[in-house]
Amino acid sequence: MDDTKSANVALVIETMYQVAANPDSWQQLIDALADAGDLQDMPPEAAQDMARSQDVARLTARPEEGPIPAGRNDIGWIVLSSRRKVLAANTLARDVMASSLGRMKVGAELGFDDPGNAEALTRALAQSRAQAGGQTILRLDRGEDDGPCFAYVAPARALPGVADAAAIELADDDQAYALIFPAVEETGRLWSSIRESFGLTPAELRLARKLRDGRSLKEAADELEVSVNTLRNQLRAIFDKMGLKRQSDLIRALTQLSSVASAIEIQTPGMIPLASADAPPVVAITLRDGRRLAYRDYGVPAGRSVLIFHEGLGSSLLPPGAQGLACELNLRLICAERPGFGQSDPSPDYSFDSVADDMVELCDQLGLSEVRIGAILSGAPSALQTAIRLGPRAAGVLLCSGRPPRPVSEIHHKNPLTLFRSRIENNPWVIETFYAILRLRMSAQLVERVVRGSVGGSPGDAAYFDENAHIASYIATYVGEALARTSRGAADEVKAFRRARNLTVADLACPLEVWHGDQDVFAPLADLLDYLGDKPREVRVVPGIGHLMALKHWDEVLRRAAA
Repeated sequence: MDDTKSANVALVIETMYQVAANPDSWQQLIDALADAGDLQDMPPEAAQDMARSQDVARLTARPEEGPIPAGRNDIGWIVLSSRRKVLAANTLARDVMASSLGRMKVGAELGFDDPGNAEALTRALAQSRAQAGGQTILRLDRGEDDGPCFAYVAPARALPGVADAAAIELADDDQAYALIFPAVEETGRLWSSIRESFGLTPAELRLARKLRDGRSLKEAADELEVSVNTLRNQLRAIFDKMGLKRQSDLIRALTQLSSVASAIEIQTPGMIPLASADAPPVVAITLRDGRRLAYRDYGVPAGRSVLIFHEGLGSSLLPPGAQGLACELNLRLICAERPGFGQSDPSPDYSFDSVADDMVELCDQLGLSEVRIGAILSGAPSALQTAIRLGPRAAGVLLCSGRPPRPVSEIHHKNPLTLFRSRIENNPWVIETFYAILRLRMSAQLVERVVRGSVGGSPGDAAYFDENAHIASYIATYVGEALARTSRGAADEVKAFRRARNLTVADLACPLEVWHGDQDVFAPLADLLDYLGDKPREVRVVPGIGHLMALKHWDEVLRRAAA
């Protein structure tokens, strides 16, 4: 590599460090990648520095940010009978118990070094049982030096996959509970659980949140418009109710508890749901090669089947109201998470053809003899290849704001997201690290800022986003679920777009419809139609909207699927 190219690569790496420390600087990568040129493989001298940029992201993450929940192995769990008998556990929980709390053996009663902890667990199990499946926060003492440890007690069924994996067999009058030790995740439902478990007042809860976010008492007093003495009194009340002595113990406890709240998927009264309240749970099949393919199944099991493909940073979470509307329209909506997205295992050889093979196997296992296919944005190539593989079983394809595996027209490169995507596709050695950093630094605030930046070329998108406050929350959860376990899927799909530039739809036999916003600069309609040739039976151009078209016109899209 010549000196100029080496200097440009060094600039990209330096910019990655800036992005790791402050995700808002991601647009600086556009210019850095332009200078780097077109490098297919990571330069050997760059590999170690790129890995270090992820460490920067971990060290500089703020409390309100990620990481996004990363599966059941990122929390410690012990499955117990109501009589405290250990039925199963994972390695993290074993380590927590052995390091500071007590003894654990499958088939025996959970033992604690401090007898008070055993009594506290018995009370928590009784409280959870009395609440008909509610979750309870449990305080466990680890000695004066280590301070208290906090955990959750909840029905084992609240953790998808845990109870089943444990192969639990219980007496008819018993129930399995999970004792769940936290990692470092944040979610809104934490606060209602703390209020219910310790009886904090709304004012005390507000103070706890401020302290968890790094505010001093003086800063919190200014923001809450109360005196410092008032907050000191509230802090003493919090200590008394939670059994704490130091402010540092409070902050550590709140940080510890955050991840478990997001991992528990039960909805108890007063909790802030992580996803839409009517969204069905994520379930999965096991593919022939042993990989897990996750999906959500909305609507009526016997209704007309529609297989939906999410966009490039998406999950199986459909817009709010999808469940009720699907039932009303007698539809069965199956939204699968492509390999490496959400709860699906990554693919060793990701391509649009391999995704199609997985989706055909999903249809086979679900017994779908006929299925209509819908796709949003970057889900379009996978959807089209799946329709080709399904042959006569595919009743039709509807593309919403579809993005083809072709370079975006130069005229549209003023949009920062479009330009960034084009540049990063030309430098695949950057992709995995960038998405890994994005996953580590993900937050609702970051998602909102990126969306606002991307809608600048579409007045209709900007207006729709501003007028519908719930959309920001939905998109943040949708993206958060996409990166829940890994960023591999997002990175693999960007690479697949580059490799698939000779892909065609010549063998597509079923009817094809295209819906597209007339202001879409992220996925221009002209590029899509050039790729599809004479295949579309109908092209509907929706006025006054860009690439948020599918969200704004979601009801119409589903009604068309049911027509």
